[in-house]
Amino acid sequence: MSTTATLDSRVVSLEAGGEAFVPLHIRNDGEIVEEYRLRVVGPSGSWTEVVPGFVSIYPGQAATASVEFRPPRSAAVPAGEFPYGVQVVPTEHPEDAVVPEGVLQLLPFYETAAELMPRSSRGRLGASHRVAVDNRGNVPITVTFTGSDPGDLLDISSREPVLTVQPGTVEFARVRVRALRAIWRGRSETHAFAVAAQPLDGPPVVLDGTHVQEPVLPAWIFKAVLLLVLLVLGLAALWFLVLRFAAEPTAPAAVPGSHYVVPVQARS
Repeated sequence: MSTTATLDSRVVSLEAGGEAFVPLHIRNDGEIVEEYRLRVVGPSGSWTEVVPGFVSIYPGQAATASVEFRPPRSAAVPAGEFPYGVQVVPTEHPEDAVVPEGVLQLLPFYETAAELMPRSSRGRLGASHRVAVDNRGNVPITVTFTGSDPGDLLDISSREPVLTVQPGTVEFARVRVRALRAIWRGRSETHAFAVAAQPLDGPPVVLDGTHVQEPVLPAWIFKAVLLLVLLVLGLAALWFLVLRFAAEPTAPAAVPGSHYVVPVQARS
């Protein structure tokens, strides 16, 4: 074979968003000047290139090109190993093409975002929120949830205590907020609280929220009860008057042409 090609490093480790350069050495052992076309093949081809893409080498001479890696910092490119090859194809003798191979190890990165929906709630017996967890990193993450409030007046619990989120996806956890002490009547109270979404790898994302605790018995209920009592009393008085008139005796009416005889008691 008249062409040989070797990579300086067969294995390269690189962080997403970074750059790496691997020298590619090409030697022409043929008898004529040869021009070589260089191209990267493999899953990393969209963000890997050979510079320059063509080299011309005299017989018995060698040249060096550079294999350049620029993986994006994106959830669309997962962490892991990316085998690749560099096609070195002679223009005059393409049958002598060679393909040196290597492996790029893309390191993981973590980027987690979260949002509390809604940020404010209200209710007499508590309220429900949702936490949206957005995994913008390039590896799956496992997230746990904890809640807290300054005065320890709330019970904050999650129905999904552990959530697994794949790269580039959003998952939701349900969070229930409930006051530990009921307000039976009076004014509403506003409680500030926080929910922390804690990935196993990476810093927590702390989300602030507020919960307005309303009294169990609303203010209008007392007016409604008073109006109901007055209505009942009014109905009772009306019913009493109706029964009274219905119960009074009426005098017998005189009938024309009839004689009414008053009985006389006999003397002894």
